[in-house]
Amino acid sequence: MDEEVRKIIKSNSRGCIDTSGNVVFDVHPTAEIVLNADFSLGYNLRKGSSAETYLKMHANSILAINGYFKAFYNSSIEIFSGGTLALANSYINSDCVIACANYISIGDGTAIARGVFIYDSDQHKILGENDKQTNLSAPVVIGNHVWIGVGAVILKGVTIGDGAVIAAGAVVTRSIPAGCIAAGNPAKVIKRNVVWR
Repeated sequence: MDEEVRKIIKSNSRGCIDTSGNVVFDVHPTAEIVLNADFSLGYNLRKGSSAETYLKMHANSILAINGYFKAFYNSSIEIFSGGTLALANSYINSDCVIACANYISIGDGTAIARGVFIYDSDQHKILGENDKQTNLSAPVVIGNHVWIGVGAVILKGVTIGDGAVIAAGAVVTRSIPAGCIAAGNPAKVIKRNVVWR
């Protein structure tokens, strides 16, 4: 971890950043990292692998680690200007992307499989009358003990309730209640009152 990253970690932090392999930091000096627990980047790296793991933080962005969070090798986290990403005791597997322009939170005990994309913004503006933006960003809240299957896409304005399961390849454009399985594009609830282990 380079000196620029060390400078933006809050002085009262109770955790540390652990890196494995080739971790690329691109962190603006006005960004802020709050370590209430440990944060692992490049986790579970394969022996001999040169896979890169990315953390990019733009101006005035905030990363809050509220429980031991693991970002597996070859994952990418980007927090845009003014965005806040809050992560609890959970993980994202390899090839995942989190792009946070507004607010994204991931709760405790959540398992996010390979190749999942989580976006709280469309990343580009769509303009309507009088050049007014029609596609504003909106927070994404992923609850506790959620299981998100391989290749799922979680889009802006979505809340996923505690204990929910998102099927592989699902595209989640609407909120999913707690204890439900959702599948499809767009994702729909296909089963209720489920428990997963």
